[in-house]
Amino acid sequence: MKIQIAKPIKILYVVLLLMICGGRSFAQDGNPMIVKPLAIQDYLKEVARGNLGYIAEKFNVDIAEATLKAARVFNNPEIALGYSDNQDHRTQLGRGYDAGLSYSLNLGNVRSARIGLAQSERDLSGLVLQNYFQNLRAEAALVYYTGLKEKLLLEVQEDNYKRMLELARADSIRFRMGTIMETDARQTAIEARIQKNEVIKARSDWQVALVQMARFRGLNGSDTSYQPNGSLEYPIRDFTSAVLIDQARQNRYDLQAAIQSRTISEKMMQVVKSSRAMELGIQTGLVYNTIATNDIAPSPAHYAYNAGITVPLKLSSFNKGELQASELTVKQKEVACRDAEQVVISEVTQAFILYQSQKRQLEEFHAGLLTEAETILNNKIYSYKRGETSLLDVLNAQRTYNDIRKSFYETHYEYLAALIELERAAGIWDI
Repeated sequence: MKIQIAKPIKILYVVLLLMICGGRSFAQDGNPMIVKPLAIQDYLKEVARGNLGYIAEKFNVDIAEATLKAARVFNNPEIALGYSDNQDHRTQLGRGYDAGLSYSLNLGNVRSARIGLAQSERDLSGLVLQNYFQNLRAEAALVYYTGLKEKLLLEVQEDNYKRMLELARADSIRFRMGTIMETDARQTAIEARIQKNEVIKARSDWQVALVQMARFRGLNGSDTSYQPNGSLEYPIRDFTSAVLIDQARQNRYDLQAAIQSRTISEKMMQVVKSSRAMELGIQTGLVYNTIATNDIAPSPAHYAYNAGITVPLKLSSFNKGELQASELTVKQKEVACRDAEQVVISEVTQAFILYQSQKRQLEEFHAGLLTEAETILNNKIYSYKRGETSLLDVLNAQRTYNDIRKSFYETHYEYLAALIELERAAGIWDI
């Protein structure tokens, strides 16, 4: 006996609600998006070329270079001009004109010390820039693979939605034919609508990741047409902790920057010592006296020359506060260097432990589970259509399949993230 169709209009309405596209990509304005695949290496090149933070950081190197040029300047000589009137109008003693040149000479060679300091500061700016790029490259790669992961998870949800939509449509037909109950048809339609919500959420997560990718490339976030391309599957790498620590000591630019900071403090102390050295003032001059027509002591016009040395009294040298401060700064930087090295070793060790854990999880994950779970799901759907199993069995099989697919992508992503963090900690890069 066939089941009487009580409310076919309601079932038709539910099915119509499901007739919404879910597979096409749209831009933020609702128009279809032209997808442009972008490989990881091309993406990192664009990040290095267009990231605004990195471009701004480059100015520090140029500023340090300009400061070095300024440090090469010599002290300015001084010219003095004078005029004297020896009561020429009343006693006719004549007038005098004099000109002199003086120059300050530091015996501690403070100019050379300042040049050395500026060179060290320029080198430090270069190391800071390299360290900035190391972190930027790692962060950009994480954002790229996050976008790829979200894209694959969106495909998982879209596949599930399409599968449930097809099942809901088939159940609508079977209900109209009287082979299943209305409750079963409604249940399938509800499950499809629930899955559609999962698609909407997954798509928003994916679009957020694309906005982050655009920002790292120096764009305002509206251009999300460039999308990650490829796979999350990456060959398993083997590392040795001791080798990674040695590489980190050589390649970590933040550690090298800490060492360079200690060098700068030493150069600053040298500048302080040079500034405390004796400064001699060397001067020379020419004096011209006009003719004197005084009856008692007449004299012809004549020139006079002079030269001399001025020696300042460096009473300020008795105050050694600035020198003591510079010496303490050197000791502080030495301790900071040792601390920076310990931080690097700790970061490499932690990243290595995390990487080993993720590698073991990846090795334990058997890709054959995907095929097996998909086969079980297809068999459950086939049995359900034949009326041999319940909808609950189909939903359980689908959830198991979904969980395995998501775990597959997330496990590969976590492995990649751990690999990126390990290489960042060790100061190497070959991804």
